[in-house]
Amino acid sequence: MNIPGRHAAPRSLPRLTRSPTCRLGPLATLLSVLTAGALTSACATTHGVRRLADGTEVHTFRREWTNAHLVVHGDSAFLVDAGFEREAPGLAEAIAAEGLDPARIRAIVLTHGHADHAGGAGWFQRRYGTPVIVGRGDEGMTASGRNEPLCPTDDTARDRLASDQGATYAPLAPTTIVEDALSLAALTGIDAEVVRLPGHTEGSLVVVVSNAALVGDLFRGNVFDAGTSVHFYMCDLEDNRRDVAHLLGELAPAAVTFFPGHFGPLERSSVEDAFARLREETSSVRP
Repeated sequence: MNIPGRHAAPRSLPRLTRSPTCRLGPLATLLSVLTAGALTSACATTHGVRRLADGTEVHTFRREWTNAHLVVHGDSAFLVDAGFEREAPGLAEAIAAEGLDPARIRAIVLTHGHADHAGGAGWFQRRYGTPVIVGRGDEGMTASGRNEPLCPTDDTARDRLASDQGATYAPLAPTTIVEDALSLAALTGIDAEVVRLPGHTEGSLVVVVSNAALVGDLFRGNVFDAGTSVHFYMCDLEDNRRDVAHLLGELAPAAVTFFPGHFGPLERSSVEDAFARLREETSSVRP
């Protein structure tokens, strides 16, 4: 995939997993040194690459602590989530800086309609005509550009609820609405499947490709380590645990890497261990 206007032959994509590059402010840099680099996982802006079993590469661009994942195989690419609307131009520049032409992204799959994931999709749609895929149930949010009510799961989320709830973006019209499942092969040229998994929102989607799954806000990575946690906002925790079990056991039984919407990526053992602990904790408090 060439960047428009370049006359040199396109460079090949990196073939090995690359550690995330990170931009930190002065205080965060000091803290990172003091914590032996552990703060890198908490970077607001990073880029990293993972190579999957079939040669597909997942480029993760983190902007304002929200991940946008560019899935690339050969000359084909699609984007999973697009971050905040205000970050879209910078995301396009970051993609181009990796030798990938944002105009040739074949589709954007929105894991859900919240502003920190869906906001940038309209910018790509207006600028490049990129098709946008949304799950049935979230088209109301994309039509209004407003988040539906959020349910905080911890004190961090409660402290920032007003800001997160009030985030908005320019309304957009989905090109495709997923009722149940959708193969991406014909549209994107990549052997991947989108599956609707209501929970975090009614139209939440996961994407299964090769030996990985891109899960949006089904769960999140931890800030300072490689662990897995319940997302900051989840209205039905029991349903969330059932959805994770369904993902691990039925939707993506061969997946070994999970790409969440925040932090990560996560190894399968991390996800399994985290939700096993949650089941034990829940069982121990029941009468």
